[in-house]
Amino acid sequence: MKLKKLLGNKSFYKNLLIVSIPIILSQIIGQFVNILDNLMVGQLSSEEFNAVSIANQFLFIFNLTIFGIMAGPSIFATQYHGAKNIDGVKECIRYKWLLSIVILIIGLIIFITCDDLLFNLFIHNEELNDCNPIDVINFGKDYLYIMLIGLIPFIIGEIYSSNLREDKETLIPMIANIIAVGINLVLNYLLIFGKFGFPTLGVKGAAIATVIARIISCLIVMFFAIINKKYRYNNCIFKKFFPKFTTVKLIFKNSYLLLFNEVLWSTGMMLINYCYSLRGLDVVAATNIVSTFTNLFGFFGTSVGSAVAIILGQTLGANKLQEAKEDSVKYLAFSVILGVCVAILMYILKDTIPSLYKMDSSIIDTASLLIAISAIVIPIRVYSITCYFIIRSGGKVLITFLFDSVFTICIRFLVTFLVVYFTNASIYIVYMISELLEIIKIFVGTILVKKGIWIENITKKED
Repeated sequence: MKLKKLLGNKSFYKNLLIVSIPIILSQIIGQFVNILDNLMVGQLSSEEFNAVSIANQFLFIFNLTIFGIMAGPSIFATQYHGAKNIDGVKECIRYKWLLSIVILIIGLIIFITCDDLLFNLFIHNEELNDCNPIDVINFGKDYLYIMLIGLIPFIIGEIYSSNLREDKETLIPMIANIIAVGINLVLNYLLIFGKFGFPTLGVKGAAIATVIARIISCLIVMFFAIINKKYRYNNCIFKKFFPKFTTVKLIFKNSYLLLFNEVLWSTGMMLINYCYSLRGLDVVAATNIVSTFTNLFGFFGTSVGSAVAIILGQTLGANKLQEAKEDSVKYLAFSVILGVCVAILMYILKDTIPSLYKMDSSIIDTASLLIAISAIVIPIRVYSITCYFIIRSGGKVLITFLFDSVFTICIRFLVTFLVVYFTNASIYIVYMISELLEIIKIFVGTILVKKGIWIENITKKED
């Protein structure tokens, strides 16, 4: 009987795969191209490679802040779709636009006025290596300033893509992403190395290629939303931009913690990487290789988790609360199997990807061993991610806030900081301790999901 509760029927897995596979493919392709990007930049000098690595730390925080903005209204919009309330969906779209513009302005001000300060966080003068810190900062600025242009199409593309995914339309965002990353890859090759008559631009070429790819991806998704009658509600802002005050109040009240969660979680991860960087710029290079590689496999978990949130959100919106509770257990069981499969694949490839980088053997060896540690932890991470998205589908933002960002900063970062500052432990020991702390989350997450405290139709709060 217990086994039956853990396993779904054919239609259960079919529905999960229909929603999740396009998300998974889109993310995998995107991450695979990130690996190729890193490989191409890795053929340049150490200064250029570290500059791009550090700049991407800050852009990572901005990107996750935008995802945090989308997360709150997406919870409502998904349940509105389940309740067939298109007017509610339109209000969520307007909310996304309004808040995204505010965050864009704030982000640009911080990046432009605090650029030196941000780069100096990861560069320590006491390091004795061949990497010139001044060159790292200069290359980093060259890359960052061009990437700032790409923030606009990135935001617009994410708004439209998230709107489509909330209605289980995951195919079009995937196609847009595939086309964009293909263009990005080709342009990287042409502009970084100056092939076929193009100028040799190095890190500037990498940034220009990314910006052009984001513009194309944005235009594809927008074009689909405009010409497809079913999804023309995505263009509601062309008639009326500002959402109702009651909508802003309702969504913000129930989701502002999700925005703070993404900001604090990404900041926490940056602080953890800062702790790693205290072991030297060689470690910065190694951990950048590791994060790019592990993100490729980690997105299996986040993609399936996103699909779970969409499906459960619509189930809750349709007021099928018992069905949502029963399905949540099956999703957790599925995440265990997925995590083990991903871990095996990661371990098999732990030496392959790092060896492709044109780096010192010490950096390559460090990256390979850190990937092996990540492979051990990935099943735990996939499970905890699934718990997070299940809880989030019911709008329990305070719980997800504590479960995610508070844990990352107050426990994981704090422990990592103490180990780095007060011991002589190698980067391997530091990294392993930091990663294995994720075990705490799986115990807490399992209890929260099984108790069902996340089960709620939040759209009824308007009544």
